Formats: sequence, C-alpha cells, structure tokens
Amino acid sequence: MHIFTQYILIKYCRAIGSIGVLFCLYGCSTNSTWLNSDRIERAFGSYGVDVLRADSRRRISSLFSSDQGSKTTRTYAVVDFAGEPESLYMREHAIIANGGSIGATFRDAGWQIDKQHLFIGELDAPESYSEIGELMQLELPEMLATHVYLLNVRKDDRTFQYATITEIHHPDYLSADELRQIYGEIIFDDSNRDALHDFIGPPYTANDMQVRIHPVY
Repeated sequence: MHIFTQYILIKYCRAIGSIGVLFCLYGCSTNSTWLNSDRIERAFGSYGVDVLRADSRRRISSLFSSDQGSKTTRTYAVVDFAGEPESLYMREHAIIANGGSIGATFRDAGWQIDKQHLFIGELDAPESYSEIGELMQLELPEMLATHVYLLNVRKDDRTFQYATITEIHHPDYLSADELRQIYGEIIFDDSNRDALHDFIGPPYTANDMQVRIHPVY
C-alpha cells in the first residue's frame, strides 16, 4: 500500500514568512454532492480528462478546461488504486481504466461517493516539476492547493475503498482556504515535511508524456 494511504505531509509556506506549516486531516468524511469535474465545468464552462500515465496500480491524469482549443489543467490528479477491482464495480473500473472520469463514472452508475480526508493544505511545487507547470500554464515555483483523500464507493449497503487520490489544483481554480471551506476543519501538524516525488513521482517534461484523451460531455 502506498505511504499516503496512512498520511501525507506537505510543506506549507506562509505568505508573510518562511515557517513551514503542514495541514493534515484524518478520519473525516464528506458527502458533498459536487464532484471535482462539476466544479471545473461550472467555473470554466468546460471539462475533460487526459490520462497521462496509467497501470494497474496508479493513474495520473489532467482534469482540464479548454478555451479555443487550448487546455489548462485545473487539477493534476494522482490515483493509487486500493487493489484488484471488486466484481460489483468491474464495469465502472473498466470505463475508468479506459480514461473515464472516476467520480462521474461511479455516480452515473448509481454509486454514492464518500471521501475520507487525509490532507488539505498547500504544496510548494518547485521549478523542476515542469509537467505540472506546463499543463497548468504556470511559472514555477508556485504554492498549489492540495487535497489527499480515500475515495470510497457505496451501493446497496455495501462500501468499498476504491483508491487514494491526490489532487493538486490550479491557483485560479481552488485555494487551500477554499478547500477547507468546502470540506471542513483541519488538524495542524508542523513537525514534519515530505518530498514532492514521494507521492507524485519524479519530475517529467511534456516530451515524456503518453496522453490518452477522454472528454466528458
């Protein structure tokens, strides 16, 4: 199991100082009716998902809006699957593996979606993480709102842990304060820090990407 199924510790730098603060949230869940795809489409008028890299254990994708053919990543999402898919959601998992939007796929199939939050805060993305900068059309370094949670799906009184998801958001889309307003209170811990590559992998450039596109209408 990936280490951030237990916790994620990410450096947060205050705007007026150099003190690192980490915001970690454990064991709290929400039943927010808006999915991330809903929020992006409402905010920017369009939504799509590009799968950047994927295998049986992990999927990395760009949740984007588009304007006159130009895409801007609004959420860079790292999905670590909990294990082999259960037979009850094998069809949904196949759609997701083929590039489908995770939340929308489960919702359209009649599943309830619950999030168990592990982390809400900000990530200090360095210049070396050029993939994120290029996809979001940002100049790095930049502080980016970050949300880590367990995604559970529920139907007919049965609940399954589907994945641990790390979402890194474009600053024009969501801030850490807005995430906290949406999802609730935070437990503070300023005693530790973690490297970015421990949960999003080594830095990549756009030339390294193999992209499959699955627009959501």
